[in-house]
Formats: sequence, C-alpha cells, structure tokens
Amino acid sequence: MSKEGIIMDRSLLDNNEYSWCFACGKENSSGLHMRFEIDDEKCTAYFTPRREHQSYTGRMHGGLVAVLLDEVTGNYLYCKEGRPSYTAKIEIRYRQPLVIGEEVICTGYEVKRKGRMVEMAGKICKHDGTVLAESLSKMMIKED
Repeated sequence: MSKEGIIMDRSLLDNNEYSWCFACGKENSSGLHMRFEIDDEKCTAYFTPRREHQSYTGRMHGGLVAVLLDEVTGNYLYCKEGRPSYTAKIEIRYRQPLVIGEEVICTGYEVKRKGRMVEMAGKICKHDGTVLAESLSKMMIKED
C-alpha cells in the first residue's frame, strides 16, 4: 500500500485504452514505446534514444526529453489514482544532453499534494547516476 493507503494498480500500465499514446502506446508506430516499472514510491522507465529522436547530431531533442519526464510522473499518478492526470505546469532543468543510443533511467515521484493538484518530480539519469535532466510539475488528477 502507498503512504495514503491506496493500493498501487500496476495492471493499469497495460491498459489498452491508451494504446495510441505518443509516449507509451503500443499501437503508435511513431511513438516512444516507453515501458514502466512502478512501486509505491516511484515510477521508473528505461529508455534508449534513437536516431529519429535527435535534434543536433547525437543528442535527443529537448522536447522529447520533456515527454519522458512528463510521462514517467503522469504514469505514477495514473497507477496510484486509477485515473488520468493532466499537466498544469512543468519546469525542466536540462543538465547534460541525452546521447543517442545510450540508455537512460527515468524516474518520477510525488512531492506533495493539495486536493487533486499534485506536485511531481522527475529525473533522468545515466546508469552511473549522472543527472541529465530534472523536472518539477503540477498535475491535476481528473475528477471522478
């Protein structure tokens, strides 16, 4: 159980309702095809940028880096709450480029909440722990 006594529903990660999601949809041939691991504290995804994700040679496009952070934080809330959440605001700190062909670890976790508004933090790191990008976002959980 999570801190608030809510059971984390990991089965939602395989939900076919969102199979065309750009970030994680299995049917979206143009998508990123992210896959997630989740526990009560965080959501984690491993991702390897490909050539079609680059901006300048050898670097992943910054907008797609933002998608990774937004998705890993949003999926944590989706599994925790059992309903979608929508990004109201996101602030990103780009520290180092994500290199094409190099797997990274994306992590998202809850910082605090007030009602349906939840502050989430995200981080993308190399396997050696080097931080490449971080985010702080406010996400609104969909009403019942």
